[in-house]
This record gives sequence, structure tokens and C-alpha cells, in this order.
Amino acid sequence: MLAAGAIALVIIGALAALLLGNAIKRLAGLLIAGFGAIAALAALGASDGALIVGVAVLFAQTAIGVALVVRLQEAYGAVDASDIDAADA
Repeated sequence: MLAAGAIALVIIGALAALLLGNAIKRLAGLLIAGFGAIAALAALGASDGALIVGVAVLFAQTAIGVALVVRLQEAYGAVDASDIDAADA
């Protein structure tokens, strides 16, 4: 049952990251997918080391994502993809 929930989290997170236009919501989708991947590793019986590495990678991804969102807000005054595209046109 844990594996099915993990797969659902990965799918929901990936869809959110692909379909949403807001950079913060895309980052949240990537986090959900990452948590799903870590849960899948745990369900498959991965070693503690693999789980710790997964959490560390997810933390690094979050830190870089937040830095990029802050930079987008500073440069464009928005975090929506449509607003950023309009500012570049």
C-alpha cells in the first residue's frame, strides 16, 4: 500500500510541476514528487544511506529552487510564467 501511495505522489507532483504556471507551485510539485520517490525507496526496502542521500538531494533541490524563485521575483516582479514571458517580449 505504501508503494501505491508513493507512486501517486510522484505522479501528482510531476503533473503539478509540468502543468502549473506559477514557479512556486512548480517547486511544490517537484517537492511532492521527491517525497514520493523517497517513499518509494523506503517501500522497496532501500538502505538507510540511500534514503539519507535522497533527502539531502531533495533539500538541495529546494534550496536552489527557492533561490531561483527569489531571483525571478527580483528580476521580473512576478513568478507566473505568463507574466515572465510577457516581460521578455
